[in-house]
Amino acid sequence: MNMSGYMYSTYWKELHLRHTGALSAVGYCGLGEGFNQASYRLRRHALRRLLRRHTELHGASLLEAAVGVGAYAPVWRELGVRSWRGVDISPEAVRVCQNRFPHGAFEVQDITDRNWAGKLAAAGGLDLVTAIDVLYHLVDDESFAAALDNLRLCLRPGGSLIVSDTFPPCDQRIAAHVKRRSMAAYQRIFGGSMRLADREPVFAILGDPVPRPGRRLDWLLSAAWKAMALTLLHTPGRLRDPMGKAVVFAAWPFDGLLRALGLSRGVNLELALFTKN
Repeated sequence: MNMSGYMYSTYWKELHLRHTGALSAVGYCGLGEGFNQASYRLRRHALRRLLRRHTELHGASLLEAAVGVGAYAPVWRELGVRSWRGVDISPEAVRVCQNRFPHGAFEVQDITDRNWAGKLAAAGGLDLVTAIDVLYHLVDDESFAAALDNLRLCLRPGGSLIVSDTFPPCDQRIAAHVKRRSMAAYQRIFGGSMRLADREPVFAILGDPVPRPGRRLDWLLSAAWKAMALTLLHTPGRLRDPMGKAVVFAAWPFDGLLRALGLSRGVNLELALFTKN
């Protein structure tokens, strides 16, 4: 596994230029747009389930960190967000969002910058801040801590922060651009300023699991994911998109059953909602 040469800002700027406006820029780029379009439906379903249990969004103010191509726009619209702000390190991603969603406010911003969050905090803070599928790409611990602290700062007291990770027992660098972190790693940075309110599983086998040592079921989940991913990677280009959609819809019921049984917790992607004290 080559861990060298990864630069967070360069990686994402180049990816958005290669896949302008596509979910492949923010999802699993090698698996095709069809797979990502279908699997993002699961991501949005998970976000809706979590928000409906905890947060009244009608009239709420939102900051979406690493807004990407605006994949969660349908959720914000359905739940009545009043003010939608989005930041991203990629100028191309911001340009796409500005064109697609003229009712939102989008700007280029590195969320690890220690200076940017103070302006939002001084204005009273926001009701909801999200950082979905971004923090585990900050493989440097100092950058991760800076980003998480900035997100906390952007919230008003009582506001909610949603992040995503697999939350394994121990932090693991699983790829050059991915470091999965434990729930303890998040809570260490928050200290007593944030309270974990809820968690919601996103995937069981339709995302890449992080197997725990000695857990046979975890390895079976990982094997199922790898079989699907390899199948799509070796599918000819013109067939990859329809095949990707078919794979997701075929596996969706089984994925849902595993999540409902709690078998994906600590192994695959989850959303966690924190409330600011």
